[in-house]
Amino acid sequence: MGPSHPPPNTPPADFAVPSGYPTNPYLTYRPIFARSLPIQILVTGITLTLVSVLLIQLLFSAPSHIRIARTNFFLQVSAALAVLAWEIASLSIILNASRDQSQKWPFMLDYVAVDFPPLNDPRTHGTWSTAGLTAWLFMNAIVSALTQVCHLATSPPQWLIHAYTRLHTYISLLSCILPALKPNSSLSFSGHLPSSPH
Repeated sequence: MGPSHPPPNTPPADFAVPSGYPTNPYLTYRPIFARSLPIQILVTGITLTLVSVLLIQLLFSAPSHIRIARTNFFLQVSAALAVLAWEIASLSIILNASRDQSQKWPFMLDYVAVDFPPLNDPRTHGTWSTAGLTAWLFMNAIVSALTQVCHLATSPPQWLIHAYTRLHTYISLLSCILPALKPNSSLSFSGHLPSSPH
C-alpha cells in the first residue's frame, strides 16, 4: 500500500444513499467563504504588500517629514514596522499550519481559515507555548496601540478626550455583549445537528 492510499478499515463514502435532504445539512454549519483559508492568505498577502509600500514611501519622504513633524514620523514608522512584523508572523503561521495539514491524511488543506489567539483556546487547540502566546498577544497590543496613537491629535486635551470617548465606547459594548454570552442565553450554540426527516 502506497502513501497515497487511505488507512485500513476506513469505509468509503457512499454517495448513492439518499439522505432525505435537498442539500447537505452540514453545509449550514460551514463558515462563510470570507473565513476560508484562500481568502485568509489573499488578505494577509495584500495587507503585507500595502504595508511594505507604505514603509518604503515613509523612508523616501523621511527628510521632509522629519522637519515637519518628527514625532508623527517616528510613530508612523514604528506602527508600519509593527504591522509588517505581525503580518509576516501571521503568514508564516498560516503557511506552516497548511504544510502540516498537507502531510496528514487526506493530504489536503482545510477549508476553514487558521485561527490565532484569542480566537482559539491555545490550551486545547494548536501547540502554542506560554512564551509564544505571551509574545503573540503582546505584539497584538503593540500593533493596536501604535496604529491608534498615529491617529490621535498632538495636543493633550484632544488626546484625552479621544481616549475617554474610545474607552467609554468599549465599556458600553462590553456591558451589552457580556449578558448575552451567559450559558442560558438564546445566543449560545446548542451544537446539535438536524435529525433525518421521516
